[in-house]
Amino acid sequence: MRLGLYGIIAIGVAGFYTYGELDKRVNFRPIDARVSSVKEQCYMERTEGARSSTSDLLPCELVELLSRHHPKWQGADIKHKIEIRFAYISPVDGAAHESNLQLAAYPDHRQLGSGDIFPVQASRKEANRTRANDWVDRWLGRHAPRHGSI
Repeated sequence: MRLGLYGIIAIGVAGFYTYGELDKRVNFRPIDARVSSVKEQCYMERTEGARSSTSDLLPCELVELLSRHHPKWQGADIKHKIEIRFAYISPVDGAAHESNLQLAAYPDHRQLGSGDIFPVQASRKEANRTRANDWVDRWLGRHAPRHGSI
């Protein structure tokens, strides 16, 4: 009975993952986007037993100082909230569009600034729809744009 339940759960997870990858492969295309602005903020997260608490969003330099020296937040995990605004050429209409992504880490683990170029996935059907690359895209080589980039 348990083995059947675990099998059903595994099949469901595999199906969900396969659908996401198929959707990405059919409906999105890798392109280069040019960063217009980057807003990086951090917060602290601390877990004590079954209870966790988080701080407000603060500048990252202040969060690092607080996590080292403040008695309440010493040893707390530092989490990032990065909002990247960027411009790109849509494969749908060939026009320039703007969008933004909220990430927990920089793409390819390199800090971005205004004017930098980074890869995203743009929708083949909706001009204003984008999504970030994930580890599967990088592993399969789908993060490198072919043409039509900004």
